[in-house]
Amino acid sequence: MGNKVTFIAEYLNNGHLSVPEELVNTLALRRGKKIRVVIETLRFNKSDFLKLFGVWRNKSEEEIKMYKDILEERKRFGRGEIII
Repeated sequence: MGNKVTFIAEYLNNGHLSVPEELVNTLALRRGKKIRVVIETLRFNKSDFLKLFGVWRNKSEEEIKMYKDILEERKRFGRGEIII
C-alpha cells in the first residue's frame, strides 16, 4: 500500500478533478503515474451538524486547537476521516 491522502476536489467543466499542488508534490505524482481514486460526494447533514454545535459551544480556543492538531496528525497517517 502507498500513501493515503484525503482531500476535497472540485469537478471541473472539462470532466476532470482538481488536485491540490501540495498533494501532487507530497505524493510525487507525475503524468502517467497510476493512482487509486475513491469518489464520494459530500452532503451536508443538518442533524449531525446540530449535534456537534452543542459540543463545541463551550470549548476553549485551546481545546479546539488540540482537536484540529489531532485531525492533522490522523491525516498524516492516512486516517483523516473520523465519524463522531
